Amino acid sequence: MKNLVWVLLLLTSCKSTFYVIRHGEKVDNSANPPLSVLGQERAEDLKSELANKGIGEIFSTNYLRTKNTAKPIANSRGLMTKIYVASPADSMRVFIEKLKQMKGKNVLIVGHSNTTKYVVNGLLERDTLRTDIPDNDFDNLYIVKRYFFPVRKMRFFAKTYGKTSPQ
Repeated sequence: MKNLVWVLLLLTSCKSTFYVIRHGEKVDNSANPPLSVLGQERAEDLKSELANKGIGEIFSTNYLRTKNTAKPIANSRGLMTKIYVASPADSMRVFIEKLKQMKGKNVLIVGHSNTTKYVVNGLLERDTLRTDIPDNDFDNLYIVKRYFFPVRKMRFFAKTYGKTSPQ
């Protein structure tokens, strides 16, 4: 029985799962707007969607809309949201390399319409998302699973959460 526990512990530490999203809806197009009521609802929907995923790390850019999207799940898990810099490109590459070194973690990354694809593609080490997220699209949840044992492989899933974004 003790050996089985060690094997299960080893296997769970050999995979990391990254949940990558764009922030929720914002009140306007100013430089640093807060979330709108819809965006606040979406942040709560995200908390519900990820409630049983064992999120242990949360990263956000230093904008009201991204931090407030992460806030409900961070509060529910007793976590501090860590800030990452999405530009210049060198900062983004360093951040992605840091993420790739995480093993056995479930991580939420909140970004923007023009940064989410870089995080997803960087974690997958291939161009899977080819365009920025449209300005009116807020409901995508991208999941990247990185396995380290017995072989290194990546899996990608795209789904939506919360209310459907207007098209």
